[in-house]
Amino acid sequence: MVIPLENVNLGLDIILIGASIWMVLAIRRLGGEIGKSLGIITAGGVVLGLAHIIETLTFAILHWENPVIEFSHRLIVLTGFSLLVLGFQRISRFK
Repeated sequence: MVIPLENVNLGLDIILIGASIWMVLAIRRLGGEIGKSLGIITAGGVVLGLAHIIETLTFAILHWENPVIEFSHRLIVLTGFSLLVLGFQRISRFK
């Protein structure tokens, strides 16, 4: 039995969201500046986790053109990476 690649992709999208929720749960008890910095990093992870399922759903439900989907996906990923960088920059101040 062959599983359609679309189903595999959706499964991986769900795993990515689960991983981002796991990140939130892992840092939720940290306080102070380190906790805030890791919160920003975690927000970036959540955005990256959601980026893929948003891409999948816009294709499946909204039937957007592929270039539009790819462009919007890259904007979401850029947002996620920007949050990661901001969080890491904040942590780098603690020398």
